Amino acid sequence: MTKPAFDSVLCDWLGGSHAYPEPVKPLDSGRILRIDRDGVIEYEKRTWEQIRCPSSDTSIRVRCDGKRLDFTGNIGRFQKKDNLTGLGILECVDRWSEVMAGLGLDVHMFGAVIREGTVAEVGTRITRVDLASNFRVSDYAAFCRSKLSRPIGRRYPREGKYGPTWGYEAKRSNWWKAKVYDKDAELQGLRASKGGDTTARFEIQLGGGWLKRENLHTVKAWGDDMAKIIYGRFASELFRESTSVEEWGDIPARLRGHAILWRDGVDLRQIMSQSAWYRTKSRLLEFGVDIRVPCNVVALTSRCRTIEIEPLHCIREAA
Repeated sequence: MTKPAFDSVLCDWLGGSHAYPEPVKPLDSGRILRIDRDGVIEYEKRTWEQIRCPSSDTSIRVRCDGKRLDFTGNIGRFQKKDNLTGLGILECVDRWSEVMAGLGLDVHMFGAVIREGTVAEVGTRITRVDLASNFRVSDYAAFCRSKLSRPIGRRYPREGKYGPTWGYEAKRSNWWKAKVYDKDAELQGLRASKGGDTTARFEIQLGGGWLKRENLHTVKAWGDDMAKIIYGRFASELFRESTSVEEWGDIPARLRGHAILWRDGVDLRQIMSQSAWYRTKSRLLEFGVDIRVPCNVVALTSRCRTIEIEPLHCIREAA
């Protein structure tokens, strides 16, 4: 399997909030009230205004209570027929500013942060970013089978509608998720992938908690190809080279013994100390053997089959 190098990464979703330094005119999109038995309003909450684009069957959502402006959606696809290509993060910020200004919302200083790190801080904070890139794969079904035992970080894959997913079952919704899917099948509205030669996409969803921990919750943090750097951190784990049985002769004898036990179904955690297990795991990963998960016998067939993967350009020129 060839390892792709992604030179273009698009922003497939961007959400966040913008706190105003002074109150502005709110967006009258309705409110949700909670009233107690005595008729006293316990709290009220602004509802989202959904802006739909019939020509592209897409929508984005905004709300503003006069103190804070919230926004979320695939702004790169808005008013476009599909999202096979898209915009970078900074271009999406500009696009959001343009669309919200057209709705009559105050976008002065949108994208900036004022008095950062103080109690009086105001400005734009990012709460969700989806990063994606496309690639051409010669055998999508075989590619997915090879990834169904491939963890990303500490998350293990599950089989999704169009391919494997990581983290979508997790209760912590503001962390990160990832998925591989058949982009051609999705765009054609098919119920399942046909496998074979197709355009696929690897997509990661970064939540507010993860972004804040990584100090990526401001717009300025996404300059200098940061999207490629972050995307590459996840993609490198997914697309790292896998081993086959013919290559095992290159593994040092002692390590090869552990690899054979793992291949035969032995849980090495049960027979090794924790420190020895971590050392063995790190060294075997250099040969494409991941003892963190049960052995995937599909990846160990004696006949090698090459799956060709070719990165595709996915950034659209901003209008």
